[in-house]
Amino acid sequence: MIHFTQLNPEIKEITYWRNPTKEEIKFGHGAIHYRDFEIQNCINEEGYLKKTFKADDDQMIYKFY
Repeated sequence: MIHFTQLNPEIKEITYWRNPTKEEIKFGHGAIHYRDFEIQNCINEEGYLKKTFKADDDQMIYKFY
């Protein structure tokens, strides 16, 4: 697990990814989707980087591995 104090202070965003949905594949957007999130959205209550979380805007679950 990565604690936010272990991150470089210059880092402002973390890149997460998700698999395409069935609808995206159907319309030809079948690649893995990458997205950057601000650090405050990626840290849990204890200060550790979340492995997965649901984005507020599109309600999709993104992963960090």
